[in-house]
Amino acid sequence: MSSSPRTSTSRPLTTTLLLGALLLGALLLVAWLAWGTPSSHDGAQRAMWLGGERFQIELATTPSSRLRGLMHRPPLASNQGMLFIYPDQAPRSFWMKNVSFAIDILYLDTDWRLVHLHEAVPPCRSDPCPGYPSHEAARYVLELPAGTASRLPLEPGTRLHPPLPAGVTKKKAPE
Repeated sequence: MSSSPRTSTSRPLTTTLLLGALLLGALLLVAWLAWGTPSSHDGAQRAMWLGGERFQIELATTPSSRLRGLMHRPPLASNQGMLFIYPDQAPRSFWMKNVSFAIDILYLDTDWRLVHLHEAVPPCRSDPCPGYPSHEAARYVLELPAGTASRLPLEPGTRLHPPLPAGVTKKKAPE
């Protein structure tokens, strides 16, 4: 009967790595259960605080909802918006095809920092519609009624607070 030699440190290191992997897995599971899968929240409404004001934000989390965006819809109310959530941070560009009202387009990085914005983007009246690209990579894109960015004020470098998960309400703006 032969046995393989073991060092005295291999078992504790292996156990530590295994426990670390289990802990990480548990944390990811809890986060997934709390936020859910992106497609399960497509079209969901969330509260989001911008410049001390509460906005009702619709989530666009799937490729089809991100493509459709605000097309063929009535104008946004002054406290409404749409948040496009992408799985990665990359260059983004939006256009105003079939949107009948002007909007502000805010490009946000993974840390919710405003990296670029286009203010009062007009509706596209004829093809081809111009694009409105971000000058930096973005993971989130927030569309708001035209004039919102300057009214609050929101400018590049501003860090926004992500929308609150479903069922969480706050009476005042986060600090």
